[in-house]
Amino acid sequence: MESIITSKLQGFRLRELGEYLRNARVEVALIGLGFVSGIGLARGLGPHGRGQLAAALMWPALFTMLVTFGLPHAFAYASGAGWASPERLRRLAVRFTLCAGIPAMAFYWILCPWIFRNQFAGEIWIPRMYGLSIPLGLHAGLLLPVFQGCGDFRRWNMGRLFRGAAWALFVVSLGAFHRMSVPVLLLVQAAISLLLGYYLYQRISRLSFTEAQEKSAPFGWIFRYGRAIYISSVAYTINQQLDQLLLSLWVSPSELGQYSVSVTLAGILLPIPAAIGPILFSKMARDSNDVEKQEYHQKIALLFSISILIPAGLALALIGPWLASAIFGAEFVVAGRILRVLAPATVLLGIGNILSDVLRGAGKPMYSSYGLMAGIAFTVPGLIWALPRFGIWGAAWVSLAAYATMMVVQLYFWRQWKSEIASTAATSTTP
Repeated sequence: MESIITSKLQGFRLRELGEYLRNARVEVALIGLGFVSGIGLARGLGPHGRGQLAAALMWPALFTMLVTFGLPHAFAYASGAGWASPERLRRLAVRFTLCAGIPAMAFYWILCPWIFRNQFAGEIWIPRMYGLSIPLGLHAGLLLPVFQGCGDFRRWNMGRLFRGAAWALFVVSLGAFHRMSVPVLLLVQAAISLLLGYYLYQRISRLSFTEAQEKSAPFGWIFRYGRAIYISSVAYTINQQLDQLLLSLWVSPSELGQYSVSVTLAGILLPIPAAIGPILFSKMARDSNDVEKQEYHQKIALLFSISILIPAGLALALIGPWLASAIFGAEFVVAGRILRVLAPATVLLGIGNILSDVLRGAGKPMYSSYGLMAGIAFTVPGLIWALPRFGIWGAAWVSLAAYATMMVVQLYFWRQWKSEIASTAATSTTP
């Protein structure tokens, strides 16, 4: 009997790990596609062109994120909870794109001469042209979560993979025919957003959703839900991207290109927390009334992620200089050296993200936000002080310190939550 129980327990644990591994497939594919395109871009554009492209892609993406107001998450929840039908959300997406996306694009055009004075001196028309991606990206970014909320994960993943696959295909093709340039690549990115938005717009009416399911909730509910998530979304973006955004204002395109390649290499580690976190969050939320199951879920997830992240991060830091030169070319040897700092930083970021998912799944979203806010409190003044003095090396060390701060704060509130549970359990058993 004992052997049967042990066998069942082992089978249960294997199934638990299998769910994380299955969810990792898409994340690994996305990172792989990004890695392929990253190699093509580095070899085709060199440090100077790679830096220009990084700046031109990042700033419109930031403008797009700032005007979403958390609505992508809200659209996913609204469609899943039945607040609004996919058709109703599609109409809202179009109206919101016109009301927010177009003005954001105009404001971006006005700021372009100041933002890109170091990267595109005398060629401001290049990043201005890519301003079209703001409304196009906003529209597609609002429609895609509707498929997630309705449970159509196949098309949801297809949409996510389409971006990476189409981009990698064009990068490789342009490199093979020696037609690669920053303006052409920006046009390709805008075209991908346009095609994805058109496909989602056409397919959204085919989602399985009956009128009886729709609760016809006011749109105010959707916007309130979005606002509740918006702060944490902005905080996460600042912690991850502020270094490159500010570097684009201070350093030369070549230096930014080196740093961008190093970030691409460090990103090899990110599929681990990205695959584990969403499943862990869901399991913790579903077992909110069972402390023992929650303890088991977080133990498995943390042990699994840490046992992979730390060795992988150390290996990446050790072979970084050789890897960057071998894959991206001898011009990017500096990127490999910076990886000695960014690889450990990414390990700390990954562990902090897992702890954040534990806290959110446990019903303590503010505990999770405290860690992100602590990271911002270190990142912003740290970068402002370090970038003018130490350039890309200053950005790398500030990222390491900020991610460490975020992880330590998440760890503190994780222990605080466990203490609250233990205190509640002790109180409930006291006669």
